[in-house]
Amino acid sequence: NDLMLSALMQLLQPHVLEDKAAIDELRAHVGEGCHIEGHMVVNRVAGNFHFALTHEEHATLMAVFGSRDKLNVSHSVHSVSFGEPFPGMVNPLDGSEKRLGDGSGFFQYYLKIVPTVYEPLRGPVLRTNQYSYTELFRTTEEVDKMPAVYFHYEISPIMARFAEGRRSLSSFLTGLCAIIGGVFTVAGMVDSCIHRVSRATKVR
Repeated sequence: NDLMLSALMQLLQPHVLEDKAAIDELRAHVGEGCHIEGHMVVNRVAGNFHFALTHEEHATLMAVFGSRDKLNVSHSVHSVSFGEPFPGMVNPLDGSEKRLGDGSGFFQYYLKIVPTVYEPLRGPVLRTNQYSYTELFRTTEEVDKMPAVYFHYEISPIMARFAEGRRSLSSFLTGLCAIIGGVFTVAGMVDSCIHRVSRATKVR
């Protein structure tokens, strides 16, 4: 596999593969993290986006860390969305954190995207997307891969629709009458109980 080939090439041709400048630069930033922000346009088909290391970086990484188990892929997801938000919308991955104490591994998030139409009481109709997700983590001992974080997404064939609306006057009056009727009913029951208690007291 690629990892074995990289290790073998390092042993056979160390002076060819080692990039001294890249190694020194990486060592100067060991222990730091990075902040990634952006957006992309994707086709309406299943796919993925990920944060991973390229094959060309193996030799440099191994020269600094010595083992892929020491490549920490702990991360915080500040926000992941697929379209413009609407009132009450929740993106379940927002604010999630994954911390690794020892070792490293391969994070995979499986996102199910649901196309959504939001119809406000006033203003244009908003076409956006909601999603749910499941996740899977495997250590570098379980998978023969470099540590990485993958987001796999799949479009649901079902569409959700939300529409704002007002209650009609007749519905409001019906509800009001029901409340008033309930109040009178409870008041009558309380009055009846008080009357019975009062009569029982007089009889004694």
